[in-house]
Amino acid sequence: MCEEISWKEYRSLRLSDWKKKEYRHLWLLLYWPVELAFFTACGRLPWTYHPISCALDWQIPFLEVFIVPYVLWFVCGAFISLYTLRWSISLFRRFMDYMILTILIAGLVFLVYPNYYPGRPVTDWPVSQAEAFRAMPRQNVFSWIVSITYATDPPRNALPSEHVVVAFGMACVVLQDKRLGRPAFAVPFVVLQLLVCVSVLFVKQHSALDVLAALPLCLLGYFCCFCPRTRFRRREKSTEG
Repeated sequence: MCEEISWKEYRSLRLSDWKKKEYRHLWLLLYWPVELAFFTACGRLPWTYHPISCALDWQIPFLEVFIVPYVLWFVCGAFISLYTLRWSISLFRRFMDYMILTILIAGLVFLVYPNYYPGRPVTDWPVSQAEAFRAMPRQNVFSWIVSITYATDPPRNALPSEHVVVAFGMACVVLQDKRLGRPAFAVPFVVLQLLVCVSVLFVKQHSALDVLAALPLCLLGYFCCFCPRTRFRRREKSTEG
């Protein structure tokens, strides 16, 4: 199986080329619009949403500076997707298998038990960005970015935390890639993903229970999609051979 495909080859693709064996992985990209539409719809349905919180949540202060790693999570997701599309098709497949498996389970949780986190400085939703900014304990550039997040992302369907699940998957990709796995890149990247997991608590997007609920999903995704002894890896090796 071809591991690398240049951007020039991608740019010259036609829709009919997606049927070819070497480009079938591109169909996995359809996951992203489907996932976005599904979770946007779930967060806006007129259901009864159950509050998720614990005593630890109220001991964790609101620190708006943690919005930086929180937002960098989106940048990391785009980077990992584009990098693996170009340099490692097998890792791209593993990452997308991980995403589909874990987020599908998270989506089932949201459908069975709709939930929300009540710990934001702004408890109402929908709320405008200006209203959210005025409600911040401190007004600065970081709290301004937090207010945009609050205005665009409802505090619903928080358990399990998708930020934690995806951050773990991205760390697995980096640690299994020959280029990215070098300490000079891998160490700061993994540290950033750990900060992402912590950031969801300090910007009050998630309860500590959301983070804990994400851990079993991370382990399940690892053993099914990244562990060398899994069915996915054996299938991948047999294809390459």
